[in-house]
Amino acid sequence: MNRQLNETNKSETIGQALGRIASGVYIVTIKENNEDQGLLATWICQGAFTPPTIVLAVNKERPILPLLQPGKTFSVNVISKKNMDIFKAFAKPAQFASERFSGLKLLERKESDAVVFSEAVAYLDCKVSNSMDAGDHTIIGAEVTGGALLNGEDEPMIHLRKSGFQY
Repeated sequence: MNRQLNETNKSETIGQALGRIASGVYIVTIKENNEDQGLLATWICQGAFTPPTIVLAVNKERPILPLLQPGKTFSVNVISKKNMDIFKAFAKPAQFASERFSGLKLLERKESDAVVFSEAVAYLDCKVSNSMDAGDHTIIGAEVTGGALLNGEDEPMIHLRKSGFQY
């Protein structure tokens, strides 16, 4: 029997399937005008081996997007299930960007201005190389210029969505 799905059912079916694509949970950090900025991100993946590259999808309404221009540097913090304090700081709205970093343990380092959380699983320092339009998001391509495993015994946090049409 051949059944045709109406658009609502099709959207629900596709949304449920898309939502089951597992993604990690990351905090993207950047320093602009001596102020720390950050974004909770789940759409990051490795894009190439040589040079090592990641791709990041950012909603066009996010205030951090204009900062992610070619040549700019940022860091990606891979967070774990143990990092609920970091997760909560970036999952909730904040009046000021700097409020998100208050009380969190930061790694002291000289390689980059971007914040790294000392309790994260790992971090990657990145340099934006390009971007492209992707509907309501912008895809950022960035070369990985540095990074380290910090707490490798911790299991990275994974995110599944109920619907592939919302966070």
